[in-house]
Amino acid sequence: MKRKDLFREGFKSVFQFTFTKADELTEVIKEVWEEEKTPKQKGKQKAISPSSKEKLPPKPTTVRKRKTRMFQTLSLPPGASPDFFSRCTGCNECIFACPYAVLFPVTAGEEGKIFPHLDPNAKACHLCTDWPCISVCPEEALLPYELSGEKPNFGKAKAITEHCINEKTGESTCNACFVTCPIEKTVKFKGNLPVFASSSCTGCGLCVESCPSFPKAIQIKFKKQ
Repeated sequence: MKRKDLFREGFKSVFQFTFTKADELTEVIKEVWEEEKTPKQKGKQKAISPSSKEKLPPKPTTVRKRKTRMFQTLSLPPGASPDFFSRCTGCNECIFACPYAVLFPVTAGEEGKIFPHLDPNAKACHLCTDWPCISVCPEEALLPYELSGEKPNFGKAKAITEHCINEKTGESTCNACFVTCPIEKTVKFKGNLPVFASSSCTGCGLCVESCPSFPKAIQIKFKKQ
């Protein structure tokens, strides 16, 4: 027998053995599957039989109302009036007017109305001087600030010192939050670590956005809506 034929016969025997064992394994799996499936099918048939249906308790006729609440990690747009949710029609004009694409729609309430929101921890409000989101609102759901220089109050910035680069290096390596903050004397340093003045902080999120650390070393804590 030639060497080529020898290898061919050898591979043929191996494949034949493999297919035979595979067939046997398939049959065993089928037998086990049938044994496992049969009791379940019987149980299922018993559950849907007319005699069993009569014993089942009647379904409740009352339907519970789905409870909805506003996201606790989101803020309303700048200038939100006290009766914002009754005035806002969900037209999304403020969302389109925002030059930094900070606002986004959120569906809330049982009627599924859409309300604009922002998340300063994800994308900061730049505190525009002309407030385009407010000026474009047709329903006075967003009201202009009466006093010159008045700012919104989304929440307060809080330092997470264990994530701060200065804490890790032990030096004054980073001051991004200080440089970026648009409100004077809001960010100060105690040693190497930033401290945020709650009296002047607007919670705009610019300090969070500028923080180079990961995870972020600053987080906006929201006020209750």
